[in-house]
Amino acid sequence: MNFLRLTYYLLVINFKDFGYIFWTIGYPLMLVTIFMATTSNLGGADMTTIEVAVTEDNEYTQVLEQIDFISVSEMSDSTARAELDAENITGYITENGTLIVQSSSFQASVLESVMNQIHQTTLLNVPPENFNFETDFLKSNGMETEPQVVMYYSTIAMVSLYTVFTSMEMISSMRPNLSTMGARFSASPFSKVKYILAIMVAGLFLGLLSNALLIGYLMIFNESVLFNHLAPTLGIILAGNIAGLGLGFIIGLTPRVNINVKSVVPVVFIVGLAFLAGLMGPAVRSVINREIPLINELNPLAHITDTIYRVNLMDNFEGYWTTILFLLGITFVSFFITLIVLRRKQYDHI
Repeated sequence: MNFLRLTYYLLVINFKDFGYIFWTIGYPLMLVTIFMATTSNLGGADMTTIEVAVTEDNEYTQVLEQIDFISVSEMSDSTARAELDAENITGYITENGTLIVQSSSFQASVLESVMNQIHQTTLLNVPPENFNFETDFLKSNGMETEPQVVMYYSTIAMVSLYTVFTSMEMISSMRPNLSTMGARFSASPFSKVKYILAIMVAGLFLGLLSNALLIGYLMIFNESVLFNHLAPTLGIILAGNIAGLGLGFIIGLTPRVNINVKSVVPVVFIVGLAFLAGLMGPAVRSVINREIPLINELNPLAHITDTIYRVNLMDNFEGYWTTILFLLGITFVSFFITLIVLRRKQYDHI
């Protein structure tokens, strides 16, 4: 059979499956819509003003008053600490320049950055009036700390591994002990390599289509600019889709397991990896990284999420190619194992 015709047939089979279309296209769009609806009030509203308390005649008061997004109030030490405990102010700066905050937050991080730069310029003997303390605090950090950003990126990472469903189902259909089609396939002289390559092309097309629709949806309906470097982002997503194909091959090779049972495995697997990578918010991800860092070091979705985040919000390409090689390595090993298992496979009855 012609390679292109075979690829076309595989695409048609998936497009006719309503369940496949829903879970690969409808579900991700529904998920990010829920994220946008429930987190629309997060991010920028809290940054209108950072309330700061200083002691009377504090040497840092004049410098802080020059910064538009900081509101300075002079008060006694006891009053400042009471206001801090009541969370009426973000931070309290003592006479010696020590910053005291009640809890970790975006505003507290920005205030800490301001104080660090003030201390640095003091050590360099640079007059405070010649330094712009407003630079970068809102522009570069505002989007990075929005929790929904991590959730969007982890959703994209999750969808990039959805190719596991296509390759798993198609590889299972090649097993004569699992399907009639597999019995016919094994009895024919048809090239297994050609069939596997057709599966990869068809699955890759469907996976990239799902990601393209999701990214386009976010670019149109989400207020934040999530993709400052779209081309590198598509590169890492492509590698993720290829890795998903490889993982699907391995799951599909599982002997004597019905395809309906096998379908549960990638669902639990992918959702679990996405959860650890930040799908439910950065708080869970932070706990995992702190307590069990090895998990996300091996988690392909965590690598994809981190890389998309660094590239688009931090202009940082460190580890970009390492992540791509890691994902392609998963596919290469899976493809090799698949050929070994399928090659010259013998059955007593087919």
